[in-house]
Amino acid sequence: MIALLQTRLREHLFQALTSLKLLGQGPDGDVATAPRVFIGDVPPKRMIKKDGKPEAVYEVPCVVIVPLSGHLQVENGAVASEATMALCLSAYNPDKGEQGDLGEVEADLATLLSAVVGALLPCAQGVPMDKRFVLTPDEKGCMLAWVRDEYQPKPFSAITITSRWWFKGWE
Repeated sequence: MIALLQTRLREHLFQALTSLKLLGQGPDGDVATAPRVFIGDVPPKRMIKKDGKPEAVYEVPCVVIVPLSGHLQVENGAVASEATMALCLSAYNPDKGEQGDLGEVEADLATLLSAVVGALLPCAQGVPMDKRFVLTPDEKGCMLAWVRDEYQPKPFSAITITSRWWFKGWE
């Protein structure tokens, strides 16, 4: 069921983010592109030809879904599961703002964060994803808590959202 949760979460986010266009790396330079959604890890850098020379580019903007923990509950013979998933969001923008800051990448990351939260919030408000996966608060009562990743390799920026899911059954 964890594999199914990951797959459905990827499909759900892919559909929700399709119309969102953020800056990414393409064969002809930086282009507006929809965020990609991956399970487990970002794929290796792609090699492209830029000005006739090979260059490695990253698959950004993106969301990477990583299972963190989970457990089973058995009540009256019925099995229910709970799984905690990390959603690692990354954005890219090499442009410096007016003060030489990275305001553009921060704006793209905030836009991606808002889009992901907006896509998942209904799953906590009576509309389970795939009619079975319910978003639930963590031990502190927080829903979709996010934290800024410590290392921010420029011109990239990243945030990790922690999501907790409840569903019936196991496999």
